[in-house]
Amino acid sequence: MIVYSVDRLLADSRFQDCLVFSAAELLATHREIPREVRYLADLQKWLLSQATLALHFEHRLDPARPPISPSNLLRFLADTPIASRNTVLAFLAEMRQYGLVEPLANTDRRQRVFVARPHTEDLIRRWYCTHLEALDRMDGAGRAERLRVAPDLILLAQTHMARLLLSAQGWCRPPNAVGLFTRAEAGSNILHDIAARAPWHLPETRVWIGPMTSSGLAARYLISQSHTARILARARDEGLIGWALAGNRGDCWVSPDLVFAYRRWQALKFSAISEAFQVAVERDSVMA
Repeated sequence: MIVYSVDRLLADSRFQDCLVFSAAELLATHREIPREVRYLADLQKWLLSQATLALHFEHRLDPARPPISPSNLLRFLADTPIASRNTVLAFLAEMRQYGLVEPLANTDRRQRVFVARPHTEDLIRRWYCTHLEALDRMDGAGRAERLRVAPDLILLAQTHMARLLLSAQGWCRPPNAVGLFTRAEAGSNILHDIAARAPWHLPETRVWIGPMTSSGLAARYLISQSHTARILARARDEGLIGWALAGNRGDCWVSPDLVFAYRRWQALKFSAISEAFQVAVERDSVMA
């Protein structure tokens, strides 16, 4: 299997197929199970979710490692600017409310020690497999099928991927063109939708992507039209998107800078996923 660097992905036109496929699959998942994936609504929640699952999988691999708890999650994130203690507490309370974690057996409930539920493991495995399938579209390496056959590979693969991305400033603190979307709830959905419409070879000026309305996006991703309109208005004010006609009507265009920033940001993720899965496969072979 190829372990892709960021530069190698960005230099390969097949990365377009990878991005278009993964965007379509992720957006379909959001439409299919919006309640379950609410914990990925913005980049901060995404990072907290991945860190929480990494803690959980490390504890599963070695019970001597710390399980999910507010203090353990804060220690896991100690070298990052991702969240305060209050944010972590609120996030774990939300995960428990949505049935994604539950109290760890044989512990004092007051200690707030948790374990991810099997359904949560299935969700993250589904997310990871989608990305492996996207990479397979580039080289036919069969990563996704390998995970389906050996589902416990996720324990090593997700943990290593999470640590790689949490240490990547370009992922945790994306450029403003990307951050404008990812800081807003459901903004990543809109960004995936917009960027996936752009051709691989970008013009120097505007990239025309066809009709796009806030009402259409809101209906597609089950979010409010006013919230969608605010995200698009901020992007328009920054010169990242625009329309052929007044009132955000007609064909829409996006800035090449936005598309390239999005591709580089996604390349960081896919590079980490490819490296982490290779590490998981190699360690699994050693332990077999």
